[in-house]
Amino acid sequence: MKLTRLGAFCIAVLGVSTLAGGFFGNKVLAGNNRLSDHLRLYTSILSAVEENYPDDVKSDKLVSNSIREMLRTLDPHSNFLETKEYSTLQERQKGSYYGLGITVQAVDGNITVVAPFEGTPAHRLGIRAGDVISKIENEDARGMSIDDAVKRLRGPKGTPVHITIVRQGYDVPLEFTVLRDEIPLHSVPYFFMANKKTGYVRLTDFNETTACRPGDPSDCEKELEKALRTLSKEGATSVVLDIRDNPGGLLDQAFAVSNLFLKKGQMVVFTRGRTKRDETSYVTEEESRFANLPLIVLTSKHSASASEIVAGAIQDHDRGLIVGETTFGKGLVQTIMPLRNVRGYALALTTARYYTPSGRSIQRDYGSTAFEDYVSPKDRKTCDEARNGEAKLTDAGRKVYGGDGITPDFCVEQETPNKFMAYMIAKAAFGGFAHNFSAAETVGSSADIAGAGKRSEVSAAKVRVVGRDFQVDDKTMADFRAYLDKRKLRYTPEDLAANKEAISHQITEQVLLQVFGEGEARKRSLAWDPQVKKALELVPKSELLLKDPQRFIAERVAESRPATAAPAQQ
Repeated sequence: MKLTRLGAFCIAVLGVSTLAGGFFGNKVLAGNNRLSDHLRLYTSILSAVEENYPDDVKSDKLVSNSIREMLRTLDPHSNFLETKEYSTLQERQKGSYYGLGITVQAVDGNITVVAPFEGTPAHRLGIRAGDVISKIENEDARGMSIDDAVKRLRGPKGTPVHITIVRQGYDVPLEFTVLRDEIPLHSVPYFFMANKKTGYVRLTDFNETTACRPGDPSDCEKELEKALRTLSKEGATSVVLDIRDNPGGLLDQAFAVSNLFLKKGQMVVFTRGRTKRDETSYVTEEESRFANLPLIVLTSKHSASASEIVAGAIQDHDRGLIVGETTFGKGLVQTIMPLRNVRGYALALTTARYYTPSGRSIQRDYGSTAFEDYVSPKDRKTCDEARNGEAKLTDAGRKVYGGDGITPDFCVEQETPNKFMAYMIAKAAFGGFAHNFSAAETVGSSADIAGAGKRSEVSAAKVRVVGRDFQVDDKTMADFRAYLDKRKLRYTPEDLAANKEAISHQITEQVLLQVFGEGEARKRSLAWDPQVKKALELVPKSELLLKDPQRFIAERVAESRPATAAPAQQ
């Protein structure tokens, strides 16, 4: 049998993975003879496939896929990380990489900017969402794979890259020379005052930039501390922490975030595994100046792992209210094991389970669920159904439920678009229309921007210049109808009339997103976000829970009782 070098490496990985699976599984492999038999059977099958299959097959791909399938029989989260995946994981945990500072995706064969990151070289030059990168270093980028494009756009700090951009509404392509820089992967991309008394903080990840760990220098301040300090100075007496769609990240950062809101000596989470070394309790070690700040945490069905640890700890200690949807239910601990004999590869192996302070298991059932249904569940338990599950008690005696993620104290579902709006969104009608708008600072003559490069002169721009106070008026709606006609999208006047408010919201959000960034769009969309609106309404209750949890419980019980009929007058 002839193996590629990577294929041989993967055979070595298989051996290591088999050993690991045996060590952490239900039965330890009985000696080297049995392991040799397993590997002999595997290599015989691989050899037969390579020699007899009608098409050429690459042994490295076969082995990689078979390792993944082997690990998938254990649980949905154990995984084999090849060089690129392992590198991406390390970048995300570190919280930075070197490049331009944009997210791109392929749209109809075009490398298209999804969003620039605020403060990066791309953002400073005015590159924005919807821009199509037609050339990279004068090489045609149409049809280029995302991997190839990213490889060309990233590079050492301070090196230039020349890109050509096609932007809707401009007659000529735009030429940019961008100096690569360190791009931070912000875990708190924006924060602001939601009203006169309540601050809003968006937390999207748990990485090295998120919060200071206990034991860090006293003057340490990372993104979450900075957001809370700034909001407090601006008058915030309560905070909404938005961890919706946050997939998690580093365990020590979930601990650090919880330490910012809990009192010293309170448990955040504990783990239980096969061996004693996998049993750990995480207890807050320092007092925090934010421990008495009324708190509401927003969750979604995609909030997972570290997000669930934080939400569970906040809820179990009656520290704040959880509002939104039941979380994903990912409560398995993955230990990253770099493979010694196969450089650049790693094993992400489940070694324990997470439990909230009250003893709730976060992990939902996966043994009787197909992998596809587990990753993208079609049907999740409603809040009422979840409350029939595993019940535990908070510090104050409230019932909370486990075994299927974190169930909110107040369940609020996101609004589902109707058939017409879903069609418009699927056709990217609102995002496409927003390409016709720009801000004053991104339109005009050539600009030299210190430390970032040079932007060519923009001429004959056919765009509408708007400010941060942009409102959808009759002219905007007329322009939108003309845009729909130009793209030949299906609609009737009745559709537009019946959905006028929803259309206005979508246009407003997309224009602000593409012209001024996600933070500005979020500021405006709070007004019609049902989960945020509910959170702001509940601020007085979060204050009551913090000051007098027994009274809060009594009022909740009273609210849940059915109203009695008033006595009839005689």
